[in-house]
Amino acid sequence: MYLVTVNVLFIGVLSVGLLRADTGEAAVKQWLATNRGVDTLKVEFTQTRKLTSLKSVIRQRGFLWVDRRGEGSFRWQTGDPPGTIVTRKGGQLLIVRPRSRQYERRPAGESGSSMAILAEGFPRSWEEFQRKYHLVGVKSRGEVHRINVQPRGQLDRGIQLLTFVTGGARGVLQALEVKFRDGSSQQIVFDKVERRLPLSAELFSPDLSGYQATKFK
Repeated sequence: MYLVTVNVLFIGVLSVGLLRADTGEAAVKQWLATNRGVDTLKVEFTQTRKLTSLKSVIRQRGFLWVDRRGEGSFRWQTGDPPGTIVTRKGGQLLIVRPRSRQYERRPAGESGSSMAILAEGFPRSWEEFQRKYHLVGVKSRGEVHRINVQPRGQLDRGIQLLTFVTGGARGVLQALEVKFRDGSSQQIVFDKVERRLPLSAELFSPDLSGYQATKFK
């Protein structure tokens, strides 16, 4: 009788574990479905950064543009007029600081950062998601799901935990949160999202006339 009871309890615990895993995978796939067929994207966001060297937080507004056609292009800027611009075309990142009239070119994905992750573009299939991320777990409350992952490959450098926050009936991406191994963190909240809009090639190729090449720390 005791053995039967233990077996029943074990099966019950195993079933709950499988149910939670299935529920987490379902939340991920619901989000991925919103990315299919979206080749161009514009996002207005609010970024909040907490650095170990500062007591106060740094909060900035900014814009993100993604074009997944062809080689894939990306532009991120904070401030308006922009204080920092980061673009990606193919396998190269361009970092531009208009105020100091300086820029740097570096390979995309060279180090783990939210910028490199965004420049990679959001996955559109379960297979692509698994190639880029290891699913740590999903925490859900109502329609809001916190998808915790660990990036794979070069994107993993310096990142302790990456969280995609999705919500609403369709499970669209609402925010991105990053915890770094040095104790700092970053949250990017998507305030407004526009999909499938025309984007010019010039948007991803800032004019560098009068700028000096450098290497930012």
